[in-house]
Amino acid sequence: MATFYEALKHKNRMSPVLLKRAEVLAVGVGYADPSKPALGAGVLVYTRQKIVPSSLNSLKSTILKAGTSVPVRFVTSGRFKTNMAKVKPKANLSFGRFRPVPGGVSIGRTNPVATGTAGLIVTKNNQLFVLSNNHVLIKNNSTALSGTLQPGPADGGFASRDTVGRAFQFVRLRSGKVNFQDSALAIPTSNNLLNPRYLISSTGQLVTVPGHLLSYPVGLQLVKSGRTTGYVTGVVESNNVDVRVSYGGTLGTLLFRNQSVIRGTNGPVSLPGDSGSVWLRARDRFAAALNFAGTIDGMRSISNPIGLVMSTYGVRVAIPAASGKVKEGVIRGAAPSGNHAYMQPLTEQQRKRIRAVLVRSTK
Repeated sequence: MATFYEALKHKNRMSPVLLKRAEVLAVGVGYADPSKPALGAGVLVYTRQKIVPSSLNSLKSTILKAGTSVPVRFVTSGRFKTNMAKVKPKANLSFGRFRPVPGGVSIGRTNPVATGTAGLIVTKNNQLFVLSNNHVLIKNNSTALSGTLQPGPADGGFASRDTVGRAFQFVRLRSGKVNFQDSALAIPTSNNLLNPRYLISSTGQLVTVPGHLLSYPVGLQLVKSGRTTGYVTGVVESNNVDVRVSYGGTLGTLLFRNQSVIRGTNGPVSLPGDSGSVWLRARDRFAAALNFAGTIDGMRSISNPIGLVMSTYGVRVAIPAASGKVKEGVIRGAAPSGNHAYMQPLTEQQRKRIRAVLVRSTK
């Protein structure tokens, strides 16, 4: 039986070799057998849906040459791609017009049009922001001014009527280099336009998110509100994942490290329009991860650890307070020392590569 520490070491050795192969899409660490967690950890290799036997045998041979007793589990997930919406989904309250705007609802930009999800309302120095993805809020991965609409254009949002703010800050996506997050903030025209709560029901029920987690383990049960799939449930299938994500256009396919794969437990969880939605720990609704991509069938989400995202911008979850004010949410859930089932923090060198960039406030 392998420990998570052993599985992570083996994954780190194999991943650069395996990801050079066209049929391999991601490599992470999870349970050797998810139905029997007591059997310990293993390396999870995510592959294309249709993989010929000769390719699979070649993959197995490569792994055997690495010479380890750590189990390897193959998951035929299909490719991972970003999830911007083009059309309105079936009946789902989250694509409607909300004033003030909570987390979990439709948001987007124009020129070029994009529609995703306002994942979470966050705060810094008493200023509120919407947390979502770069590819949802930011114009062409650049510092160009971009208005923020709620609902997004795919859901009938128009700049003249539905602009609630503008893109404010983001982490640039980098072709040919390692990426660690797809994130951005939008700043509202007025704090009164944002509601520091989170939509969890088709009836319009809103809840308070008490704070965010620094880390979380494989097997953790999660919930999420997304513009397209609505309120869904999932489980952390693998952590510390290296993954290739298809963006299309000039960005092409980008490599991300230190991600989580979250598998839907009762249907799709990451379809077009769900980009930017935020996963919460099911038992107490602490924010855990920022969804930015998924498989074609939507059954698996690729998500950034929220702790890294929040520290990049220096923001905290916004919580309602007396007299219409807000306060900062708490921070919990650091990875226990030596427990490698949890998402591991980046090295100091890796963190130095991440820089938040300001969007121009005028044309």
